[in-house]
Amino acid sequence: MKAAKAVAGAAVIMVMSAGAVGCSAAEKKAAETAEAMVASLTKASDAASQAGSAEVKMSVTSPDTGGSPTVMTGVYSWGNGLAMEAEVPAKDLQMEDLVKDGTVTYRMVQGAYYYQVDPAESGEFKGKTWLKVEASAILGEQGAAAMNGPNNDPTAGLKMLKWAKGVDKIGKEDVNGKPTVHYKATIPTDKLDKNSGAMFEALGGNSSDLVTDVWVDDKGMPARLIQSVGTTTVAVDFFSFGAAKEIAVPPAAETADITEAFKNANKGQG
Repeated sequence: MKAAKAVAGAAVIMVMSAGAVGCSAAEKKAAETAEAMVASLTKASDAASQAGSAEVKMSVTSPDTGGSPTVMTGVYSWGNGLAMEAEVPAKDLQMEDLVKDGTVTYRMVQGAYYYQVDPAESGEFKGKTWLKVEASAILGEQGAAAMNGPNNDPTAGLKMLKWAKGVDKIGKEDVNGKPTVHYKATIPTDKLDKNSGAMFEALGGNSSDLVTDVWVDDKGMPARLIQSVGTTTVAVDFFSFGAAKEIAVPPAAETADITEAFKNANKGQG
């Protein structure tokens, strides 16, 4: 598995956990313009944060996916640490040989990624049904730390807009059958905090800007968030908030930790 495919969900963290630092006086006018634009998003930001979880469908596209999106459908949770459980097509993860039904159950919980596979019939990992990769193996220590930071929910993606050097109200659009208002913004990457900056670099960040699109529905909740993160683009559709579900760490007896093997297999890969 290539790194970008094996941990496609890591890019989602960047969207959700991009913290911000203060702006300079030279940017005051742009910030004030952005503040006026996003005043209507304040309620959405707070309500989303309080919800604590959401049912989502997301896609991650990067050069390592060959331009084809990796699609994940499941539950995303925040508040007590970042967590997610989703179903992912095995082909998108280059794991077709590990599951018979063509689908991998993916979990991101407590700073690691887990992939449910058919039990190995022999070898070191005989009988194991989960493969584990530590987030630090992909994102680095600082990037992994952002997973459990204070800005690890959809509100971060909205709050970042106040630092935008350009914000546009695109207009009214339908998203999944719901009326929404579409906003587009460009955020300088020097507004990212230390951990999020490290994550940006880990995901191939080579630009001075993040481009963010957010759609807010008629109930004042975010319906869609799209962000370009370095060489990666992440699109997240929110179908409902407060979708309570405990996302547990798989049993240790059923888990094979392949972090070191993953590091070795991906040495030298971009």
